[in-house]
Amino acid sequence: MRRGLLYILAGLTLVVAIALAIIWFPEPLFAYHLRYGAFDLWSDRPIPPQARGVLDDVARRLSRSPLWSPDQRFAVFVCNDNWRLALYSQRFSGKMAGVTDTIFTRNVYLRAADIAANRLIPPHAGADMSDRPLTYYLAHEFTHSMESRAFGRAPALRYPHWLLEGYADYVGKAGQFDYAKNLAALKAGSPQMDWKKSGLYRVYHLETSYYLDHKRMGVRELFAARPSEAVALRSVTSEL
Repeated sequence: MRRGLLYILAGLTLVVAIALAIIWFPEPLFAYHLRYGAFDLWSDRPIPPQARGVLDDVARRLSRSPLWSPDQRFAVFVCNDNWRLALYSQRFSGKMAGVTDTIFTRNVYLRAADIAANRLIPPHAGADMSDRPLTYYLAHEFTHSMESRAFGRAPALRYPHWLLEGYADYVGKAGQFDYAKNLAALKAGSPQMDWKKSGLYRVYHLETSYYLDHKRMGVRELFAARPSEAVALRSVTSEL
């Protein structure tokens, strides 16, 4: 009986060790690597020379944030084969655009991308990519890395979803957001302003912009206040 229990414990320990090794050391599954500026770009397909220009624009977007500092490094793994995204997302699904490990490594994993064209290949036909080039997705996910550095690992356990995603959208779009237009869309009940229906973070971006741009709060002040989604939405709709 005791020997059987020891075998079970040894097996579980081995499984945990393998899982942690996969999480901590993804590089062997990505054959191509570019180290450029603050970034380490890994891919399972050859990396085109246009990647440097893409990363320059990502740095421009991130540097607008007070959470940015030039000593930070960012790693992204482009998963053109969806099974890699399913594995490293730890969600057993490759349908998302990307995911950031904010607990262990702060690595970013993105779905298939046409790097030369600055384009993320959407997970489904008809996805609205009009204001979301690849540079947006990279900056969005790297912002989650910065949130983790600034406010502690696993920030999703302590901060509301709307704030984490709203601020990532805010940084990712680098000021390319029409506040009045999106406020009018919210008033009109546009499905694009409903994250659950559209998968877009526009309402969260609107709420973030309300606090940062209209109330002139600092990002650290906003995260310290961590208003609920209901409070944030009520604050924005009070302007309608």
